[in-house]
Amino acid sequence: MAASADREDAARDALARQLRLARQGRSMLYPFIGRSRRFEIWQHYPHNDAVDETGRWQFYFHAHDRAEKNSARHPQEHGHIHLFRRSPQGLLTHLAGLSLDARGLPLTWFATNQWVTGERWQAAESLVRGLSAFELRLRGPLAGAALWLADMVRFYAVPLRQMLQQRDAALARHCMRHRIDRQQAWADRRVAVWSSVPVHWPQDALQMAGQPSRSRS
Repeated sequence: MAASADREDAARDALARQLRLARQGRSMLYPFIGRSRRFEIWQHYPHNDAVDETGRWQFYFHAHDRAEKNSARHPQEHGHIHLFRRSPQGLLTHLAGLSLDARGLPLTWFATNQWVTGERWQAAESLVRGLSAFELRLRGPLAGAALWLADMVRFYAVPLRQMLQQRDAALARHCMRHRIDRQQAWADRRVAVWSSVPVHWPQDALQMAGQPSRSRS
C-alpha cells in the first residue's frame, strides 16, 4: 500500500508541475532550453550540467543530430535527459536516459552502453537501490525540473529496475555471443542502448488514478 501511495504522489506531483508550465504556455523543455538564444545540437543544457545539492546526482538535456543513424532512438524524440549517479570524486555512473518529444512529453527510458557517456559502470544491483525514494534538490531555474525528474524516477521505479537488470543481462549475452569480455562490449559502437522501456505519459499516471486517458494525437 505504501509503495502504491508513493507512486500516486509522484504521479500527481509530476502532472501538477507540467500543468503549471502549460498554463504559462511552456513545456518541460523550457527549464532546460527556454532561456537560450539558440539551441545547439550536442550542447549540454545547462552548460555545466545540473548537480543536486547533495552532490550525488547530475543531469543534463541535449539532442543529437536528426541525420544521425540511430535505430535505438524513439522516432518522435526531440532530445533526452541523461541522469547520473555521482561519486564523491565526481565520477559519473549513468542511471538512465529519458527521451522527450517536441512538446516535452516523456517517450522512453533507456540504458546506454558505457562508451556513450564514458561512465564508470556499476551493476544494476547497486543502481536500483532507493529508486522508489529518489530525490533531486536544486536551487534556481532548474529546481522545478529536478523535482519533476525525481517524480518520474519514483513513479517508474519498478520499470527502471527491470530495465537496468535487462541491461546487464543483454551485456552478458552479447559477451557470450561474440566471445568478448565486458570491456570490449562496453566499447562496441554497434550497441548504443542495451535496454529501454516505453513511457505512455500522462496516460500511465491517469490510469493509475482511475481517470480516462487521452491519446497523444
